[in-house]
Amino acid sequence: GGGVYYLPANLQFNEGPYGNALNQYTNQWLTSLDSSVTPLYSLSNPFPNGFVPSLGNILPQAQKLIIGNAPSAQLGATPYPYNLQWNFTVQRQMWGGIAVETAYSGAHGVHLPRGSWQADALPTQYLSMGSALNTQVPNPFFGLVQVGTLSAATVKAGQLLLPFPQYTGVSESGGYLGNATYHSLQMKVEKRFSEGGTVLAAYTFSKLIGDVESLTSWLDTGVGSSSLQDPNNLRAEKSLSGFDSRQRLTLSYALDLPIGQGKKYLNGGSAVVQKITSGWTMSGTSTFQAGFPLALTASPNVTGFNLGLRPNVIAGCNKETSGSAQSRLTKWFNTSCFAVPAAYTLGNESRTDPQLRGPGIANYNFSLFKKTPLTERFRLEFRAEIFNLFNRVQFAQPNTTITTAANPTTGYITTQLNQPRLIQLALRLVF
Repeated sequence: GGGVYYLPANLQFNEGPYGNALNQYTNQWLTSLDSSVTPLYSLSNPFPNGFVPSLGNILPQAQKLIIGNAPSAQLGATPYPYNLQWNFTVQRQMWGGIAVETAYSGAHGVHLPRGSWQADALPTQYLSMGSALNTQVPNPFFGLVQVGTLSAATVKAGQLLLPFPQYTGVSESGGYLGNATYHSLQMKVEKRFSEGGTVLAAYTFSKLIGDVESLTSWLDTGVGSSSLQDPNNLRAEKSLSGFDSRQRLTLSYALDLPIGQGKKYLNGGSAVVQKITSGWTMSGTSTFQAGFPLALTASPNVTGFNLGLRPNVIAGCNKETSGSAQSRLTKWFNTSCFAVPAAYTLGNESRTDPQLRGPGIANYNFSLFKKTPLTERFRLEFRAEIFNLFNRVQFAQPNTTITTAANPTTGYITTQLNQPRLIQLALRLVF
């Protein structure tokens, strides 16, 4: 099977009517002049000097208000984002009632939203000017701009080389310029038991590459990198996705225990004993997954002018370290294999590193469930659930910022993603 799936027109937050560029001029409420010790403007009259209304479609007014600033805009002709999905699956029931399924599944995202794309980055051919980019030259916008750096009599030479020199930045709020490709081998084995219960194992081997990441990076605890090094060269952003898990194995089971009335074991005793031993079900899930690729950045960014910075990779250096996760918490990767690029140059590291990955997942959940008929009208149900059964730590991504000065925390893991062992007990009377 296959299909074409179109994304919602306002998938990017800023594209809703409230976030349109025509409505985005902000009036600052002056609350205090002494660090909030004394209130200044009250809630009943927050703008005593009046406030600037919505820009609307009055172009001269809009230009006057936003020139010299860093406005948000939308592409004049926004391409519609869509996702192609396809799969070919073979399923067969084998001996003993075991069902086996194998599938090839893929997807290709086209015109995906970037979340934000900087349309006012310095063209890289000017990097050869070096420090001359910061030379102060006469400002052609002097007198036209009332606030910010472009209101001064002089301005940096690099500012006048930007695609839109009248602004300090132009953020395209949708940025439907992303592409992603996913290929996977998916296998599943399922066994159902006549006595009650099932066991399921699912394995996926996959690869996800692209030049764009999630729109909700603020929810994704450092996974992936949505920052661009050179917004004018999106082809160089193509790499493994920050969410490329490569290998994932999931085991799940739900089994009626063979004890109690009518079962193989403990099938006898008084009525009280049979009520205690009968009606037990055991279930659980276990998840194992490879870690996500690491996305490295470099600091300080001397160049500026809306360009990002990634480190240089030292040729022939072994970037990986060995040992258990606990033994690598202060050196998850070999930091000596990376260096901050020289001033006014860009790094050669890819958006995510093809070799380095963060910690993986090994999680176990377990539960016991019991149904006890008390009378024809009443039934008692007991449930015990244990999440993270063995109290294992899933570590977060390490610090991936490469700096010029020695940074003692680069390569360190200092936080965890999962919760400690959690036990829930429930008792329910059904009547």
